[in-house]
Amino acid sequence: MLAGSPCLVANLWDVTDKDIDKFSQAVFDKLGLTADGIKDWGRQDGQISIIDAVGQSRDSCKLRYLTGAAPVVYGIPFYL
Repeated sequence: MLAGSPCLVANLWDVTDKDIDKFSQAVFDKLGLTADGIKDWGRQDGQISIIDAVGQSRDSCKLRYLTGAAPVVYGIPFYL
């Protein structure tokens, strides 16, 4: 994989829309990769896999079956 990374999130087709920005922010929120999430890193109870975060974040897109279907996860899933 890319630079030895075990997992990669990529789009199957070109997406240039604010919808994919909302999707990305939803993934970061679910994984706790926001400013508040980083501060509370050791205090989180449950872990979520990147696959679950991507799957749940598809609902944040206005066009779930077009823009939301573009991102896919390649590689070995991991938990944060």
